[in-house]
Amino acid sequence: MDETTANFHVNSGILEDDIRIKAATSGESGSKIAGEASTARLPLLFVTGQADEGERAKGLEPGVTACLTKPVDSGYCLRLALWREWIRAVSLMVALVATSSPANAIPAVSGEPPDIGLAADAVHTEVTGEFRRGSHIKLFLPNLPYLAISHAINASLVRPANNEHGWQYDLAVSHRSIEDRIWEFRLREDVRFQDGSSFNADSVLLNMDYFKKQPFSFTKLSQILGRVEKVDDYTVRFHLTEPYGVFLHDALWLQFYTPEYLEKHGWNGKPTCPNLAEPGPYGLGPYILYKGYVEGDRSTPEVVLKANPDYWGDDKPKVETITIYNGLAITEARDLALFSEGEIDITPVPFADEVEAVLSPYAKLAVSPSMNNYAMHFNMLNGNTAIGDDRIRYVINHAIDQEYLLNLSMLGEGVLSPTTVSPNFYRVADAIRSLEGYFTHYSDTHDSSTDALRSLVQQYQRENGLDPEQPLRLTLLAQESFLFLIRDIQYFLAQVNIDLTAEVVESEKQVFRQLFDTLEGKNQQPWDLLLWGNYDWYKHPWTAFFVYLPGTSWSTIPPNAELVVFIERLLGTNVMSDDYVPLLGEFIRYVYEHNYMVFLPNPHNVYAVNKEVLFEPGRSAFVYLRDLQVTDQHWSLRGSEPYPAERRMPLGPNRQQIAEPAP
Repeated sequence: MDETTANFHVNSGILEDDIRIKAATSGESGSKIAGEASTARLPLLFVTGQADEGERAKGLEPGVTACLTKPVDSGYCLRLALWREWIRAVSLMVALVATSSPANAIPAVSGEPPDIGLAADAVHTEVTGEFRRGSHIKLFLPNLPYLAISHAINASLVRPANNEHGWQYDLAVSHRSIEDRIWEFRLREDVRFQDGSSFNADSVLLNMDYFKKQPFSFTKLSQILGRVEKVDDYTVRFHLTEPYGVFLHDALWLQFYTPEYLEKHGWNGKPTCPNLAEPGPYGLGPYILYKGYVEGDRSTPEVVLKANPDYWGDDKPKVETITIYNGLAITEARDLALFSEGEIDITPVPFADEVEAVLSPYAKLAVSPSMNNYAMHFNMLNGNTAIGDDRIRYVINHAIDQEYLLNLSMLGEGVLSPTTVSPNFYRVADAIRSLEGYFTHYSDTHDSSTDALRSLVQQYQRENGLDPEQPLRLTLLAQESFLFLIRDIQYFLAQVNIDLTAEVVESEKQVFRQLFDTLEGKNQQPWDLLLWGNYDWYKHPWTAFFVYLPGTSWSTIPPNAELVVFIERLLGTNVMSDDYVPLLGEFIRYVYEHNYMVFLPNPHNVYAVNKEVLFEPGRSAFVYLRDLQVTDQHWSLRGSEPYPAERRMPLGPNRQQIAEPAP
């Protein structure tokens, strides 16, 4: 849209090969085009000669996505070149070349990405792999921070790893299983707690006695753990009452504590796992909890770890001090990482801030596929009675356009899934592929058009004495970091006569508190849908499926015998067995048909990372703190010297790939 004909012809001539153009020479005609069904959801940009911020702000008020000032600066052009996938998805970058010539047009977005002058990240060649005295890294971990912290300050028989199994030996050096019921582990003989006391088979037995009194409740291990046997000083056997194919994944969270700590705090006994009740030398890990505490339902805003000088393991700490913040707003953490130094070294960033992360003088971008998911619950226990109606849950799931959310809301940073489970889990993609015929038939026999879905909502309203001319009102509870997703979900539901009000809170633990209390009807905040980031903590699809087990704090589904049977079969089946993929397929089909959760795309992990920090993002929620390293130019080692200008140049993104999903 341009009232000057000459400008319009220049701009359209530049873009007509790659972008379909609709012409408007006035605000009135432009408004008509923007209101058409085919364009109503496209983001809108405009270019203006007004440099005054107040005047530009006025332009954003009607719903414009961004306002660019003539002439468009070269830095912004760089942003757009980086964002080539977004350009392809929305075809809206007409405004970016409002004062450009055809010779300076943005390259076509097919094929290899254009060379836009990003420097290579050389941090791998500049770190030493050795402990750096005085080094200090600061992180913001808004989701499940205790996962990273617990495996830094403590140890388990096996620990999480980015390998084909999803785990590696830690306190154990070997293991064997007898029919998935008896699990024997040979322990390392050189392990000591942080207070200097020895770790051996007696330590395992003592900890498991406390575990039985206050077990974690997110799996059934405590229900089937018969006894733990000491074979010798460094060999133990776990005797289970039934086959349990996921025992090694539970073993990730069987962490061990000193007798003094157990006498004071016992085991966890909570829906969340790690027991990090207070600072002190009570663990076995490469770091000591020096300040603060962090558990799923309570935490201090700041947690400080100090390197354990007497750590027994091979992967010794390389950084002296690590500070984890968990009370910041996502935008605050982003700004601290991108626009200043020495405040935040690693933080997740919204997808929309990827380009800013690349262009930051202090940060770089790191991205990896993940096994994470967005867990969006239907409150079928004490929410709006409409949620208990199969039709309303069906409408919500089929009104939300997953492809739109993935390509626009998430800027392509994720994968589609028919349920809450990520296809990046080992063999899950095989199970989804086995259902292709079923999904095709389902789509052919169910009308999911907007009109049909809207009609179902109005039918429900009439049956229940509600005015179908008014929207069905529902409430969503979520953390503020998900606002980018919520707004688009609200748009889709509005098209089918559902008005979704978002109640936004700052922290994850506030969401968890309401979720956990719902089982017993004690949630203080009414809600109908609830959204949280279910970032993989188990290296197994149980991470996604555990929300389907009725009667637990993580589930808001009424009693359901079929779901219980599915869960029993899943936990009892080894991932390598021939029965595993067909079982996953059955389970996925069942929850898809009944719409027990809201199905959303599975996100990638996206981080802003200080340029002088070596950090490799994994496919799960774990941040491997023991692997972090810094160069000599990191702020904590550089002292009062300014950050060299030549190191402030934009770096190419560190984008990890998963060639083949692994267990």
